[in-house]
Amino acid sequence: MPMKKHTLAWLLFPIWITAVATFAEGEGRLLGKVVGPDGKGLPGVIVTVTEASHPKYKDVQTTDKRGMFTVDLPHLDVTYHYRFDKAGFQSMEVNQEWRANDSEYYEWTMHPGESAPMPGAMPAASTSQDAILAYNAGVKASRANDNAAAAAKFKEAVGHDPNLRAAWESLAVTELNLGQNQEAVTAAEKAIALGSTDKATLEARWQAYRNMKDDVKADQALKDMQKTGQTTEEAKKVHNEGVALMRAGDYAGAFAKFQEALKIDPNLQPSLVGLAEAGLKSGHNAEAEAAAETILKTDATNEQAIRLRYNAALALGDKAKLADALVGLAPVEPAIARNGLLKLAFDAYDKNDMTAAVTGFKRVLEVDPNYPLPYYYLGVIEVGQGATADAKAHLERFLQLAPNDQEARSAREMLKELSKS
Repeated sequence: MPMKKHTLAWLLFPIWITAVATFAEGEGRLLGKVVGPDGKGLPGVIVTVTEASHPKYKDVQTTDKRGMFTVDLPHLDVTYHYRFDKAGFQSMEVNQEWRANDSEYYEWTMHPGESAPMPGAMPAASTSQDAILAYNAGVKASRANDNAAAAAKFKEAVGHDPNLRAAWESLAVTELNLGQNQEAVTAAEKAIALGSTDKATLEARWQAYRNMKDDVKADQALKDMQKTGQTTEEAKKVHNEGVALMRAGDYAGAFAKFQEALKIDPNLQPSLVGLAEAGLKSGHNAEAEAAAETILKTDATNEQAIRLRYNAALALGDKAKLADALVGLAPVEPAIARNGLLKLAFDAYDKNDMTAAVTGFKRVLEVDPNYPLPYYYLGVIEVGQGATADAKAHLERFLQLAPNDQEARSAREMLKELSKS
């Protein structure tokens, strides 16, 4: 029997499917932005977050150059209190009820004016009164976002007391803010030698080495952060920056942030999901497919990864990867999986690649063993190849499942001919 092209018009393929959105990490997460009256982001705003029913909770963040900051909110159904301080702007305090077990974006506007008094600095642990006074003056300058003055005071403090660890810690962060990477490293190393495991200090050293393009020392600094359990939280912060960029439509920026988060913590699964989603939307299809595959190696039923792997394979145009992805897609999108595999099988059949066609039709039956058409075409191919027993079995199964199909007459004629042989 001659082969005939039989690509079906109703196979609407390729079909993109929607993956679940990438979320921020944490019980709740505030992605905030502080702007001035002109709508531009305000850097250097000190944001202090407290919550009355949990007096031990306190988080202090400083907005970045875009006016952005991120705060973890560990309690739901409570009211958080935010205080915003920046030199030259009116201090602002707001309350916000938090009920979402998710990430939320909010924006606030500060206006020029006189700042309210900042809380007093805590005395540093030192036997030198001059060191304590200099340290507290440095803290005050830092809170006013005067990094140059703060650095000078912290240097003065360690000049009076070289063992004042808190001053070295603060100096490391301040020098980093000033772009003085080598000075930041020197101060951080001094603090660490004195026993510091302060998160900000370790991060400052790591970031300074990265800025200096010293990959060897940056990797060692990252390992030191891992030893003290700092990396996952740092990675989550970077991840959430990626989430914010995704929501703003900056997919290329988000992709870079998720890559950065995974360099810090390769096991942060939400960043793998984010990398796949942002990758698809920014043209990094191979990276998206690899990220989804990485998730599925340890979590084979992850629906986000299943959908993202399919979309990535579709975008890549790699038929082998697409066939595997379609088989994996079957538990969540059975019709799309079956029709996609059938389309691949017909593509091979129409090109007279019967080896690939047989494999393709059998894969359709893997996901839907009661679908009639693959049995018919397997029978047709096997008739042509002289595989009489297999052809009979497949054609009989086809007629059992679809006795009134438009190809039923052809199947019966072939079985009649096979019975004569």
